[in-house]
Amino acid sequence: MTAPSDQTSDQLRAGLTQVMESCPVDRCNPQDCPLFHLREMEREARVRWFNALHESDLQYLAAYHFVCMNLRLRAGADKPPASS
Repeated sequence: MTAPSDQTSDQLRAGLTQVMESCPVDRCNPQDCPLFHLREMEREARVRWFNALHESDLQYLAAYHFVCMNLRLRAGADKPPASS
């Protein structure tokens, strides 16, 4: 995966499009995520908000998502397997 700071605005937008809908790790909407309120908006308003972001905002969101996703995946990998 390319570091968020090395990506163009178009690449950042493309990578963040899925994240606008839900967290890709477990398809939820964590309250501590900076996109929590955005995900509760109607789709049209969400797209307008997202399209109005500047490149620095996109870089912040991409970096936040990158770190959060890695932490959540690592936490999930550290859980013991469920016993049956």
